[in-house]
Amino acid sequence: MAENIVKSKLVNFLVADVDVNYDEIGEFYDDVGAGNVGVLAHVMEAFQHAYGGLWVGGTMVLTRTAIHLNANAMNRLVQDGTLDIEIPIGMIRKVSNEGGFFTKIIRLDTDAGSVKFRCYGAKEVVALIEKMIVPRVSIAVLKRAL
Repeated sequence: MAENIVKSKLVNFLVADVDVNYDEIGEFYDDVGAGNVGVLAHVMEAFQHAYGGLWVGGTMVLTRTAIHLNANAMNRLVQDGTLDIEIPIGMIRKVSNEGGFFTKIIRLDTDAGSVKFRCYGAKEVVALIEKMIVPRVSIAVLKRAL
């Protein structure tokens, strides 16, 4: 990414199509004596069904043109699916802050759907993104008026 970074944060982002490699995790559980991986699988599958996906740990990088969500190495080791998401700033129609337990959830609404990620300092991130999308909306409205 050659672009200047406006903000970078450690985040968790919600991914609908993530598949967990329970064989890989099971080997780790066996090595450290952590218990039965089947119990973990049951809990994670129930969570995925209830919430429409799993939270994937990684980073968020905000540039002037896009938001990049990228999974960390541990998640790449044990998960398959969408582990990298790029949302062009021009596609964002609305950004909002939703409740959360320890960290707040940032919701990005686009014409293609919604993307959610959570991090500490979510209010600041929402404010930055809002500043970036407001001028774009204002210019579009102005062009239509002319």
